[in-house]
Amino acid sequence: MKHILISAFILTLLISCNNSKQEKYKKSGRLELPEPDQEVRLLGEAIQRLRNKNCTLIEPDTSICGVSLRNSETANKVFGIDKKINEKEQYQFYSNLDNETLIVSQYPGDIKNQVSLFTVYYSDKVYHGYKQLKIETFETEKGVKLGLTKQQLVNKLGTCYEIVDSTKDCLQLYYRIENPKDSRTKILARHNMPVYFGTYTFYNDKLKYFKFGFEYP
Repeated sequence: MKHILISAFILTLLISCNNSKQEKYKKSGRLELPEPDQEVRLLGEAIQRLRNKNCTLIEPDTSICGVSLRNSETANKVFGIDKKINEKEQYQFYSNLDNETLIVSQYPGDIKNQVSLFTVYYSDKVYHGYKQLKIETFETEKGVKLGLTKQQLVNKLGTCYEIVDSTKDCLQLYYRIENPKDSRTKILARHNMPVYFGTYTFYNDKLKYFKFGFEYP
């Protein structure tokens, strides 16, 4: 189970500038695939650069639309989730116009309806039948939402990030907190989790995808 979750995390984390490269190659009539494990390598290099930096993500996002990380009571109020955690590990929701999708993820061993990871992106054109919430925009407590520019995001979260990958049209920013750099936030100690992270993907300087929360222990 842990290996499956890690693989899924890496694939979705790097929703990826390589995808935009491949689409560009398809349109031009030639396709160049990224080197094997390139996305994993780029993420690892970004994490190492962050470890070498003398900076800390001081005020990380911890909630979205009133639902707080690992707080089941807030999830119950907003989502109305009533299934046991071991029956389903992810729940998908639409905004009230179906144009945004929110995924909340729970990890094995968590208590009922305890959310450890949020993912937000623009919905595709296929209707998947997700529950619709009476929420127009999935926005975090710090005001992060789809459509922000890079500078607007950095103004909200700070400059303690690394670039995972970039092309002419696409840019991925990555924030991370891990011990011992948890000394100012205490977010890991409070929730007994190993790593907090946030990843933000921009196309043409507009935020199209973001994810934040805890890595699986």
